[in-house]
Amino acid sequence: MTETTLAPETTLAPETTAVTEARAETERQGADGDRPFVSVVMPAYNEEARLPAGIDRVLAFLDGQPFCSELVVSDDGSTDATPGIVRERIRRAEAGEFAERVRVRLVQHRRNEGKGAAIRTGILNADGRYIFFLDADLATPPEESSKLLPRLEAGARVAIGSRIQPDGSDMRESQPRNRRLAGKMFTSLRKLLRVLPDIDDTQCPMKGFEHDAAKAVFAKQRLRGWIFDAEVLYIARAMGLGIEPVPVVWRHVDGSRLRVRPSQAWEVVRDLLTLRFVHRGLR
Repeated sequence: MTETTLAPETTLAPETTAVTEARAETERQGADGDRPFVSVVMPAYNEEARLPAGIDRVLAFLDGQPFCSELVVSDDGSTDATPGIVRERIRRAEAGEFAERVRVRLVQHRRNEGKGAAIRTGILNADGRYIFFLDADLATPPEESSKLLPRLEAGARVAIGSRIQPDGSDMRESQPRNRRLAGKMFTSLRKLLRVLPDIDDTQCPMKGFEHDAAKAVFAKQRLRGWIFDAEVLYIARAMGLGIEPVPVVWRHVDGSRLRVRPSQAWEVVRDLLTLRFVHRGLR
């Protein structure tokens, strides 16, 4: 079992363009001790039904890339076969089923702590120069990370998927009515409380970070529930990190663990206020 290790707070220092490009090219080619160029973090909680297909698709994508990479599955205290599924993929990777430059890792919580906590643990244990996270259901498929990566390589510290397309269409319209209403309620409350009012989609399950930015942001992240995405971006903004939205493909997938309840509004307000109170010293 991998224990959760918190990264120390990091001061982000600017790099010259030449140094950044030289280091990125070295890591793309698999040097620098085979440090991953890209890490993909996938949270999982009792996902034995859909995890095998999800892992295999992510690994197939990474296997086709011209750089060293890793998949870090962060198991949030699953009580089903989820950890065993990951360990089986680790064995296959070590046996050479995938390219040598692709590795699979498992980090675990002893008990269920929530999606936000699982992603935090995965991010803080990831080694890649660029670190992405996505959902186990692959509502936003791994291939979409290729749209965010060029922004990060160009110098962005945070690049986030957006379900709002260049033509103004919104892929969230494919959700069931109760999910759409819950999402609109959250966005309205978030903007009313002045939490990232200029970002229309904070909850898309595809986000990418430059390594040092990821470690610094997630070392401060605390919310464990589903609005942790907004907290992460709030912290990044407060630390002076630019956030670049990038339109990505997304589809609604049945089986979400989010349950829309009458108490949802209060919980959202509570967490948004907690977010601002906990991180007020960052500004």
